[in-house]
Amino acid sequence: MKYKIYSHSANFKRILVFFAVILISSLLWYTQNIVNNLREDSSELINFYAETYLDAIQSYEGEDFGFVFDKIIKKISLPMIWSEEKDKGVSGWKNIGINNKNTTLSDTLKIEKIMRKMDEANEPIHLKYEESSLGFIHYGDTELIGKLRMLPFIEIGVVALFIFLGYIGFQQIRSSERSSIWAGMAKETAHQLGTPLSSIMGWTEVLKAQYENDENLNEMAKDIKRLERVTNRFSKIGSIPKLFPGQINKVIQESVDYYSRRIPQFGGKVQLNFKCDETYNIDHNPDLFSWAMENLIKNAIDAIADKEGKVNISIFNQEDKKLLIIDVKDTGKGIEKKNWQNVFRPGFSTKRRGWGLGLSLTKRIVEDYHNGKLFVYKSKPGQGTIMRISLKN
Repeated sequence: MKYKIYSHSANFKRILVFFAVILISSLLWYTQNIVNNLREDSSELINFYAETYLDAIQSYEGEDFGFVFDKIIKKISLPMIWSEEKDKGVSGWKNIGINNKNTTLSDTLKIEKIMRKMDEANEPIHLKYEESSLGFIHYGDTELIGKLRMLPFIEIGVVALFIFLGYIGFQQIRSSERSSIWAGMAKETAHQLGTPLSSIMGWTEVLKAQYENDENLNEMAKDIKRLERVTNRFSKIGSIPKLFPGQINKVIQESVDYYSRRIPQFGGKVQLNFKCDETYNIDHNPDLFSWAMENLIKNAIDAIADKEGKVNISIFNQEDKKLLIIDVKDTGKGIEKKNWQNVFRPGFSTKRRGWGLGLSLTKRIVEDYHNGKLFVYKSKPGQGTIMRISLKN
């Protein structure tokens, strides 16, 4: 069930984006239809006034048509400019935000620019009386149309803001819940292991007193020490661990040595190599960081499965970014690119019996406790994977 959910998570996102695009497109189309209808009404209105003006001129006996013009055309509430010629000779304007008095050269240039914009949206109306040209009327959109054109973008912006804030809030809540679950499970595990472990340690000391230098007892003591360390790791989850300056390559080497001795138990023929040419000192928590490295090494070994392969661990400075880089490279089955992020999610696993917690826990140790980054640097199905840790140096 969990695999199906994760495999379809990307499809859910695509479906949501698809419906969002449809919703936005519908909103824009509907608003544009309203704007076009209003523009048609404005065009019909301006043409009606122009025809009324021309009819009035025909019945007007005087030679001064300005009176008729003032009584009819200037009554229109649309933004208007009238000119002697189609693209020049501005003789008047109204509702364009420029005062009719004390016009400067800068104002004239602005008016001509507005006039050209009006002509792009609406064809200017040519006023003619008999064979004489009375000028041109240029008109633009009303303030209401301008607001309607901006409305869908404002609505989309507001909705997007609410979605963004809701997403951030949801992520914070989910992260907090996940952290609480992690901490609770880890501390409960440490508590449950603590009592029997103390008892086993006591019995081991009793046996050592009876059978000195027994090789089996010494190996048992090492495993008990290991369990004690694991318990200590779990007890630190949920609290802020202390970081100590020290050799990070020493911690990595211990993890490599631990798994090198146990590789035969996994049934494969894996070569585990650690390349380190110098000592790297950095603040870290040895118990937690060794846990992270062991998870990465174990994951790399599992990726090779029963085949022959290599796991190469390297460490180097990326001086231009002041970062310490730790790469864990395997020649295993690789990871599909669509799952590069999924592998760090709790519950996601490509193993038949995997719980999907190892890499999630490792990412938490590296990023939350050591202020670093853990990510899939490179991977191809059938060619292996490089997991990269970057720490501030």
